[in-house]
Amino acid sequence: MRITLLTIGTLGDVRPFLALALGLQKLGHQVNLAGPENFISYVEPYQVPYHSLEVDTKQLLESEEGKRWMAAGNVNKFMEELQKMFHERRYILERDILAACQDNDLIITHPLLLFHAATLSEKFHIPLMLATPFPDSPKTKEFPQFLVRSKKLPFGFLNLLTYFLFAKVYEKSKRRDLNEWRIKLGLSPLRGSVFANIVKQHIPILHAYSNELVPFPKDWSEHNFITGNWKIPEKSIEHTEDHLPEELLAWLEAGKAPIYFGFGSLPILEPQKMINMAIEIANNLQTRAIIASGWSDMIAKDLPYTDSDSIFMLKSANHELLFPHCSIIIHHGGAGTTHTTLESGVPSIICSTYADQPFWGERITEINIGRHIPFPKLTKQNLTDAILELHNNSVIEKAAEIGKRMKSENGLQNALEIINTHLERGLPVYRN
Repeated sequence: MRITLLTIGTLGDVRPFLALALGLQKLGHQVNLAGPENFISYVEPYQVPYHSLEVDTKQLLESEEGKRWMAAGNVNKFMEELQKMFHERRYILERDILAACQDNDLIITHPLLLFHAATLSEKFHIPLMLATPFPDSPKTKEFPQFLVRSKKLPFGFLNLLTYFLFAKVYEKSKRRDLNEWRIKLGLSPLRGSVFANIVKQHIPILHAYSNELVPFPKDWSEHNFITGNWKIPEKSIEHTEDHLPEELLAWLEAGKAPIYFGFGSLPILEPQKMINMAIEIANNLQTRAIIASGWSDMIAKDLPYTDSDSIFMLKSANHELLFPHCSIIIHHGGAGTTHTTLESGVPSIICSTYADQPFWGERITEINIGRHIPFPKLTKQNLTDAILELHNNSVIEKAAEIGKRMKSENGLQNALEIINTHLERGLPVYRN
């Protein structure tokens, strides 16, 4: 089978689709992965055919303006900037997505490219599946649409209402550009809601996250599948670093389990203040700490509060190997990092900024294996209080239990089996 995988966004949006592409290739399918141009060098070593969409999402998020609206936790601004990017690059995106999907037997799409994928499914009669790393659809009474509200509302009908509000606003923002393209393709303008049509037409939806985090809602149809997290298969390029650096390992073994401060993916405008805050917290709690800078320009300068025995600065490390050595993990709350954290069996604190991050923060708080602090509310006192709350035997034991169950999941294998079953039975084509 010739299968196109469409995705766009950050690494957390591209990595699961790359994992799926590798799994499908191994089963003998001819796969074409289409995603942002800034991931060409990331995908290339895996020898998966990559169709570049001429959009640089990293440039948007790492710009000074991008860091400011992320730091403010402004979801509306995030959606505005996203739609602005789609509008300004619409002709290029339409060209690239069309080229990636023609002459294929199946399109599997990320939610952000659903409207494009549905249009081409209808035009060329190509079967369609939706694959999502977060629970954005379909609607449910059990939790709200995360871009409208991250905290669960007290009544089911209010949670449902958030999905209607989101669909109305989001589809209105895309309708003009999409109808312009549909007319060029010889299709009639959109009728009704694309989101509603996906559900009515029984388009299968693969949910690439754990049932431990989001139990299957009672009001979802059987065409939804919570598979578990999709990981890059073992013995691949991503797993070449199968050990921690000797210096880090020696430091870990020389004392008590440290707190991990993963500030690298956060929109930090004043890195030194954040480093100093982490060091002060570690000293006040008389514990050790690892401070990870990730892709940011954070550098440890003049550490006035401690010595090198209690603080370890690093650029990056293998999270799967490092996290089990820690006592608490503090991170930004991306879906991939959240799953890796939970699989380690260690309590965590999510300092969220935008998109699905607040939703995951609320989920770990609700099941009492972590805490959520929106980044604009991140202070030394709030972070210290959250750390102290997690130093609790019942929390630690529950995190370990959930981690053990999640680690035994094989989300990628589950997804591959579901796709193959549907290919054998036949998949629906989108209809307007």
